[in-house]
Amino acid sequence: MDRYDRQKLLLGEEKQKILQGKTAAVVGVGALGTVAAELLARAGVSLLLIDRDVVEESNLQRQLLFDEQDVGKSKAIAAKEKLSKINSSITIMEKPVQFDNQNIKMLDDVDIVLDCTDNLETRFLVNDHCRKQKIPWIYGAAIKTSGYVMPIVPEGPCLRCFLKEANLETCDTVGVLNTVTTIIAAEQATLALKILLGENVEPILSYHDVWNDEHKKLMITKKAGCPACNGVFEYLDKKDTAVLVRFCSAGKFQIRGNKPDLGSIKERWSKIGKVYGDGQMICFGSITLFEDGRALVRAKTKEEALSIYSRLVGN
Repeated sequence: MDRYDRQKLLLGEEKQKILQGKTAAVVGVGALGTVAAELLARAGVSLLLIDRDVVEESNLQRQLLFDEQDVGKSKAIAAKEKLSKINSSITIMEKPVQFDNQNIKMLDDVDIVLDCTDNLETRFLVNDHCRKQKIPWIYGAAIKTSGYVMPIVPEGPCLRCFLKEANLETCDTVGVLNTVTTIIAAEQATLALKILLGENVEPILSYHDVWNDEHKKLMITKKAGCPACNGVFEYLDKKDTAVLVRFCSAGKFQIRGNKPDLGSIKERWSKIGKVYGDGQMICFGSITLFEDGRALVRAKTKEEALSIYSRLVGN
């Protein structure tokens, strides 16, 4: 018996061979990404791992591939090291980079994309590219005790048919239970396996609240005015220079995002530390957020600045 014996008993020899010829991109190797990547690796699927961040001690509560020895390492590189020990027969490529519209073509050679990110800007970018290139992908998100999952295939409705940008809560400001991230990631991996094997999947948005034992499903339909479904890919054409500027002084960046609700963000930040503000701006740790959407972030690199902004502000 080989490593895939129990899977072959369920799926059959031919389907197992199909899986071993497929590659999945995991965008974001965090709470969702580590679990989904490990499940797919154990199933025999090759991987492309994309993440700009490094492992922090606070990640260990829910990012199941990492341990204390990984703190300070690149998430993409550390994940590859762990997964290579789990399954040395698959191909694993790591990209420890800021994922944006300048390098998104790295997704062109994969068979499916798993969205395991922490912000809507990146999700809409993935949505635009996958819609344009006709690549199936799996949307996933989790916060506090609940999460969402949805398969998005080329011929069906897309993410922008039912979701729009907003300043949302983030795990760094309101927390998250590790059981819900594991459940959402497992469902993402299951849907990925079904799509890779040519199985039919419905455009259903699944909702799970593990603490309150609530589970709901909503059938999503195409929105008549959806830009992406009508061939308008706004996020592929966005210019990064208008979003982030590096100051001449070392270690400071300006990020321009959507106009925030300073009151609600201040309330979230106050739960984890001291917040200063004057009505037109609020300051917490290494970030200062203004009411017009500008944020000043103290960081060593562009990637670190964007990571701080994403975790504390979200979009």
